[in-house]
Amino acid sequence: LDAELSYVRNDVINHYALSFNLLIPSETNNLHFTWHAKSKVEYKLGFQVHDPVAMALPQANISLQGEVPRTLSVFCVELSCTGRLDSDVTILMQLNLTMNSSKNITVLNFKRRKMCYKKLEPEVKSPTADKNSSKALFDPINAAPTTSTRVFYISVGVCCAVIFLVAIILAVLHLHSMKRIELDDSISDSSSSQGLSQPSTQTTQYLRADTPNNATPVTSKCYPTLRIEKNDLKSVTLMEAKAKVKDIAISRERITLKDVLQEGTFGRIFHGILIEEKDPSKEKQVFVKTVK
Repeated sequence: LDAELSYVRNDVINHYALSFNLLIPSETNNLHFTWHAKSKVEYKLGFQVHDPVAMALPQANISLQGEVPRTLSVFCVELSCTGRLDSDVTILMQLNLTMNSSKNITVLNFKRRKMCYKKLEPEVKSPTADKNSSKALFDPINAAPTTSTRVFYISVGVCCAVIFLVAIILAVLHLHSMKRIELDDSISDSSSSQGLSQPSTQTTQYLRADTPNNATPVTSKCYPTLRIEKNDLKSVTLMEAKAKVKDIAISRERITLKDVLQEGTFGRIFHGILIEEKDPSKEKQVFVKTVK
């Protein structure tokens, strides 16, 4: 996962990120965590492995208990497979944080999964087998005459199998392309019939302002929408689209981002404040979604 994943930011726990059970590639043996604390925070670190035969207990390059460093630091956790068997191992790293008093304890559980594979041991030849093999000599006169025939039949069979697979793949691609052409024709026919039956002045909503699923639907206020004719959807250029979107665009200076409500790998949802354009003294509570 080539991305930054924050579990605690500005003293707020990201439970959404902690719910992920991330899969670790089999070739990755070390995990690195970056942490620091503004005030005195004591920690206690522990590990659990559901299959100790396939993976040894994880080891950290820091002590299992102590004080969180005040400066930005990195600690490493080693996940090493034993190589005894193939298994999908589940690892749990638990970090207990204590602030101010012994009663104020925060528990963070980090879940990981790693596929461990059994090591293949090299074959050990017995000395007797070496002696027997050394005594075996090739006799061209008494050799079986069917060796070349077998090789020929095997090569012919492999060629036939490859040709058969290629024919099946081409047939499937041909059927898929035919279905796609028929679907495009049906869509174009239906759209053309709708264009003939409906007047050209009819419009459809192109952009709309959505609220999150957990927000209360607003029915008394009208949100700005952008309407363009159906027949002009394919003919709109980039400059024309920017000009149409300009009517509903909101200046970045009017939005102030607050707390992070949810965070994923490629996006975040913020709680923000929107300043009224006509009356800067008035503010609205809004939700802002960012994507990277």
